[in-house]
Amino acid sequence: MFPFTHIWFSEKVLGYSNNMTVLGSIFPDAFVSNKLSYEATHKTGWDIFHYFCQEKPELTDFIKSGVTHMVHPEGLDFYGDEAYNGAEGYCFQKAADIVEEVIDACNIPKEFGLWKAHNFIEMAVELNILNKNHRLLEQLDYSLKDSILINQIRFSLERFYGVEPGSLKNGFKRFESFVFRDNINSHILSINYDHHMKNKHGINIDIDKASKIIDDAKLIIGKDFNNFIGITVENVKEMLQRRLE
Repeated sequence: MFPFTHIWFSEKVLGYSNNMTVLGSIFPDAFVSNKLSYEATHKTGWDIFHYFCQEKPELTDFIKSGVTHMVHPEGLDFYGDEAYNGAEGYCFQKAADIVEEVIDACNIPKEFGLWKAHNFIEMAVELNILNKNHRLLEQLDYSLKDSILINQIRFSLERFYGVEPGSLKNGFKRFESFVFRDNINSHILSINYDHHMKNKHGINIDIDKASKIIDDAKLIIGKDFNNFIGITVENVKEMLQRRLE
């Protein structure tokens, strides 16, 4: 899922929001780099949770929120990408309806169609959430300015992962440059996705076609997204409660 979705979801699970929970909710994506793999930030099991709770209890809110994002433990990305309701992740299930359009708009081979299509479902989710929760923009901006907290988090992550001091100092700063904060709509997200495709694959997408797909995807998820989120919130909340008992 995209960053504002994770911030919003974390608040749904925890019942509150602060700078630590905002930063925790985006950290798994923000710190994927040549230093830390996707597996390292999304699939640590409970090891990272136990480390923070035992070694850095003052940052417990950060790691509780981080868990709401992950794949293992089973946070939002597990249910969105891996498995939901006895099948593949929710976003992949919904992406089946737009695969052909995404292949055309993104100029990609068929074998990459479903993977990229699930990103369009995620963008539709992001827009639906932001349309009803404009405050998330200010929350993220405020949290990314908390340099003291960011340094505490960065230092603790370096200790947990065993990487050299200072090697993760630009994680949130680098991520910030990829996040739009104003006038977010399907066209803006398509431009952002075009930049991503250029940087990662050297491919230009058709921005107008991509924008239309995102708008269509908003209608696709409108049928059952609230049910998906309600179930997922309860599952993640119960998982955290069991671990904290």
